[in-house]
Amino acid sequence: NMQEEQKQKRRNLIAYSVIGIAALILLVLYFVFDPTEYGIFPKCPFLYLTGLYCPGCGSQRALHCLLHGDLAGVWAYNPMIFFVIAVVLYQAVYKLLELSGRKLPQNIFKRRYPPLIILGIILVYWVARNLPFYPFDTLAPG
Repeated sequence: NMQEEQKQKRRNLIAYSVIGIAALILLVLYFVFDPTEYGIFPKCPFLYLTGLYCPGCGSQRALHCLLHGDLAGVWAYNPMIFFVIAVVLYQAVYKLLELSGRKLPQNIFKRRYPPLIILGIILVYWVARNLPFYPFDTLAPG
């Protein structure tokens, strides 16, 4: 039914708007407050419990660096952020265009293998950044 479809589109638009506003607020917080200096940001429970780095360790500091244009700092804290940003931006643009009735080429997450490839990349990165020898030790945050 056309009316129900319009209601669903409106609900989606509201949901994506709320997510966008929340993301903007978080970006402002990460711009203003350096996670290395302020304890208001959550710590990594995996690092706390195991002493090992998860794929996200260093991401908060990397995001702060990114927002200040410090690409070397981003790379030093978590080089995976560049990959994550590319995937998130693609998804965001895809959804925005979809809401407006336009389309990007095939959404990478609507196919079977790309999500598994992405998961594989993350798992390999997770292991590699915990290896205590060069060049893998350069993947550890800091």
